[in-house]
Amino acid sequence: MLMETTRRNFLKGAGIAALGAATLGVSACAPKTTDASSANKGNATEFAEEYDLVIVGAGIAGLAAAATAATEGNDARILLLEKGAAPDGNSPYSSGFCMIADNEDDLFEYVKALQGDTDCTPDDVLRAYCKGAIETKDWILKLGAPEDQMMIGKTGFIEESKRTNQSPEYPELPGSEAMTVIAFTGGKDKKGYTHIHTWLNDFVSSQPNVTYRTGTALVSLVQDENGSISGVACSDGKAYKGTKGVIMCIGGYESNAEMLYNFNGMQGVVPQAGHSNTGDGHLACAKIGAKFWHMHGGAQFWLGARDLENTKYLHKQATGSTKEWGITVAVNGRRFYMDWDGCGVGEVLDYNSDLTSNVGYRHGATQWGGRWTHLPMPAKAWFIFDSDGLANGAIPADTSSDPVSDGWAYIADSIEELAAQIEVPADELANTVSIWNEFCDAGEDKAFYRPSNRMSKIAKAPYYAMLCVPAMLNTDGGPVRNARAEIIDAEGNPIPGLYSAGEFGSIWGAMYQGTGNIGECCVFGRIAARNALGISQ
Repeated sequence: MLMETTRRNFLKGAGIAALGAATLGVSACAPKTTDASSANKGNATEFAEEYDLVIVGAGIAGLAAAATAATEGNDARILLLEKGAAPDGNSPYSSGFCMIADNEDDLFEYVKALQGDTDCTPDDVLRAYCKGAIETKDWILKLGAPEDQMMIGKTGFIEESKRTNQSPEYPELPGSEAMTVIAFTGGKDKKGYTHIHTWLNDFVSSQPNVTYRTGTALVSLVQDENGSISGVACSDGKAYKGTKGVIMCIGGYESNAEMLYNFNGMQGVVPQAGHSNTGDGHLACAKIGAKFWHMHGGAQFWLGARDLENTKYLHKQATGSTKEWGITVAVNGRRFYMDWDGCGVGEVLDYNSDLTSNVGYRHGATQWGGRWTHLPMPAKAWFIFDSDGLANGAIPADTSSDPVSDGWAYIADSIEELAAQIEVPADELANTVSIWNEFCDAGEDKAFYRPSNRMSKIAKAPYYAMLCVPAMLNTDGGPVRNARAEIIDAEGNPIPGLYSAGEFGSIWGAMYQGTGNIGECCVFGRIAARNALGISQ
């Protein structure tokens, strides 16, 4: 493996997020930057190096593409580019659970049902995903993954007491029992691999025909005179040729505040994963006329509890929630949404229950008017609870034994005093708490239908308030990909030589099933590499 990282190149790459802003509808509110290398179409580009395949992004999607090309590509020469000194998108921070299945038709029934009342992803693309999900387990094992360090199989249907939000996340939908998962566990001694990204990274790093270059960010795509993508221009001032194609595995735009506002209407968002995903690939593809989809999609948004300095989250990842021990209010002192908002529903509901009436957060989506959708969130809110709530785990004891001194929460002897500290109207907050306590006494949240077993009164002093801001894991929007993992233009035609995998133009545009993003990283990473190199499938 060739590792070439410099601090200068890394910092230079971090500043390219605003390139091509106008083409993606990014407003003029951002600081102006100079685009030194727009489109490059038909220019006499001097390539510093030439490879059979260039892969941009070393998350799970890029590594899957590189692993496939390295082992199936007949000694193809591969360049894998990573923006950061080490991968800092979503992959290293994810749960590491990858969707697999045994039966394509059964899985398709579920994946199709996740489209809800939309038609946002064509059936042939969903079919390609489902077919690939059947292969993933054997593919990983064939690459030499240590099976004794892995969990393979169902996690949701064997023991009812151990069901999780990820298997399945929407048990009400037909076909939900078809999906299962694969994950690295570290083995019995927990000294082995514990994450699929770590294992894939080591595997790709060991391949002699892969040049793996970090600290090298994409600036633009290079097109020949016929419009085919022939390579990439990068932050190191060099251009690299991919004679058989370029695969974009560059993730989302979680750390681009302007794009988050323009496409989601959100302000004050702090991603819970890495911070390298600034929409660079979206801007590069917009310049060459790519069509976009699912820009609103992703694992987003809920109000994540933060320290009072707004520097860190209470939870490493919102896979669960402590919000059941209180209520969330906005700056006006009022509840405004169904504020039991973990990453999943927190408990698995009956398989024949009514999805249009069920509540709970599922990767940021909640039931709203009978549909499961993402809600707008304020840039700041407050999680309010009492001393009983604290004792029950509103702030986990292993996080802080003294949350006030540690800067996690304000404390007051009355609701009115607490309101003054967080600068919300005291009368409104007192009224909100009073109404909430009445709901708790009645055993029914008459405002937002929170489950009765997730309701706790706020009645015992002292009282506490924690800062909350919009939290997210990832975006899913980007250039449209077809069933061959080709990126298409505004007229629906494949852009020659350009492919994508993973969350960069993800297939998930409606309801999202946990494990599905890693699943499509593996599936479309393989599809992209095989089609670019002409490998029979």
